[in-house]
Amino acid sequence: MAKIEKNFAVPPEVTSYFDGKSAAPAFSYLDVWAEEHAYKFTVAKATELDVLNSFRSTISQAIAEGKGFDAWKPLIGKELTKLGWWGPRMVSDELPSGQVNLSQRDPPRMVNFASDRRLKTIFWSNANSARSAGQWERVQRSKKALPYILYVRTTSGDPRPEHLAWVGIVLPVDHPFWKTHWPPNGWLCKCQVRQISAREAEQLLGREPKEGGVLYRDTVPDLGPDIQHRNRRTGEITIVPAGIDAGWQTNPGLARASTLIRNLETKLEAAAPQDAQKVLGELWEDPYLRLAPRLPEKVWLPAGHNQALADELGAKSPVISVTSETIAERMEKHKLPVGDFAVLPQILSEGLVLPDPRGRGNVRSLLAKIGKAFWRSFVTVSDNGYLRATSLHQRNEKEMRNQVQRSEGKWPWE
Repeated sequence: MAKIEKNFAVPPEVTSYFDGKSAAPAFSYLDVWAEEHAYKFTVAKATELDVLNSFRSTISQAIAEGKGFDAWKPLIGKELTKLGWWGPRMVSDELPSGQVNLSQRDPPRMVNFASDRRLKTIFWSNANSARSAGQWERVQRSKKALPYILYVRTTSGDPRPEHLAWVGIVLPVDHPFWKTHWPPNGWLCKCQVRQISAREAEQLLGREPKEGGVLYRDTVPDLGPDIQHRNRRTGEITIVPAGIDAGWQTNPGLARASTLIRNLETKLEAAAPQDAQKVLGELWEDPYLRLAPRLPEKVWLPAGHNQALADELGAKSPVISVTSETIAERMEKHKLPVGDFAVLPQILSEGLVLPDPRGRGNVRSLLAKIGKAFWRSFVTVSDNGYLRATSLHQRNEKEMRNQVQRSEGKWPWE
């Protein structure tokens, strides 16, 4: 990714990605690994929360204001001087035992946060990952008009041969290649990609390269077998494609969306019942959750007020899931904006429960009025005994009244 310069017009997706992370003190860069960086902010050897938050706040300011390294360095220098962390300092590996294997703890190390080399690495990795994630979100929004991605030549004066081998690759936006090869693809990598139209893709792929020119193709070169990387701190085994530095084999924007979904159930379980709706509202408003329809995971939603629904259908839990395939189908077939799914938690937790209009015994219809709009969702119990929302529709008042009347229910929205 290109260096962030002063006065750069920063897209909101970039700042929201970075500011959405939680602080994770760490002794080693191995303690927060790969996809974890999508939702955790860490700096190796910044084991004190005050120190880590100083890095976080100043980098956030620099990203938001479009400032580069030279403008950021005085900011962090001032903050670390206040805390007594500017200059050489001995740091011990004293993180909680649950965060890293005790047997893998490292001996105390000398760290110098005043070092230009260390600071540049910290700033580069965070600023460029945020820009990468922001670019991915914009690509997802505009892929209907610009459905292809072109890997372009790095601006580095000393490019890595493996990365040069990817120059000229033209593939669809949702091709699996971009899950692992979305720049940056290593420490201080300056590779870039460009979103292009189907017409430009066709023109590039049909072009014969001039002498010394770029060969455009829709195939991925074989750089050898994937590498099995073992994280010595956690014992985790990661498969890394050839040519990519271990830990950089992720797409920051895609990883952010994936981890939001993956951690949704955990956050709901930790929240008090009265806070569940707030947790869901915040998560559904996160722009990276809008990428969820392209992911295989389920999105979990609470049904705190519908324990009776779970009992009635014989479900194992009152928690309801909706598959990303269902969301995608609603978006594509029925042109339902993904933002409309923000109302689904309220429908499922507060909606009027009625029998299925088609008479299916394992299905219930949930009706709700939110603002001036009327909504209907269907909930069924899956083969493995869990509740699942299978649809979401906006309906007019007449249709809703008719359904309530047929079910001999009482109309609640006068």
